[in-house]
This record gives sequence, C-alpha cells and structure tokens, in this order.
Amino acid sequence: MTRGEAIRQFLVKSILPMVSALLLVCIFKSACMKNGVLDYVWLWILCGLPFGLHRTCLWIIPGDKSFGSSVATFALNFIIGGVIGGVVLVWRLLVAAWYVPLTVYRLIVA
Repeated sequence: MTRGEAIRQFLVKSILPMVSALLLVCIFKSACMKNGVLDYVWLWILCGLPFGLHRTCLWIIPGDKSFGSSVATFALNFIIGGVIGGVVLVWRLLVAAWYVPLTVYRLIVA
C-alpha cells in the first residue's frame, strides 16, 4: 500500500465519519434541549436517522388500517431507524478510531 492510498483511506474511513457525526450533533443539538438540559437519547436517535432510516423501509409497512395507526407506524419507523442508525454511527466512529493507529503504522511501513 502506498502512502497516497493510506492517506486516502484515512480520510475516507476516519475523517469523513467524524466530521459527519460532528455536523449532525451541531445540527440536532438545539432540537434536543429541554429546559436547558440536553436529552442524549433523542440526540442519539436524531443523529442516527441518516444512517438507519433506509434500513427500516422493509420492516414496518403501514397496511389497510386507519389513518391514525398509519401515522403511528410511520413515527415508529423513524424511531426504530434512528436507534439502528445510532448503533451504525457508533460503529463507524469506532472504526474511525481504529484507522488512526492503523494509518500511522501503514505510513511507517510504507
């Protein structure tokens, strides 16, 4: 692996997920404030929405029920997608932290 490939992988696997997570926290932080206290659960769910919402499209589909139950199912889709996405976001941040020493090792060896 060349130095250019190692730096490119470092940027894609480490810097990009950390910057996107920081941007999502900055965007949703004000929406999760209640009485001056930050609600971390809702921040985790909202930050996970871009990473997990597309994974719930086939799980819960509103059927031939009333409008109220369809709206509730739609909201449940968003909450479940946020929780799944929060786990995916934490995993990507762990992978990003792993790529820091790996890139240092690759740059020393190359």
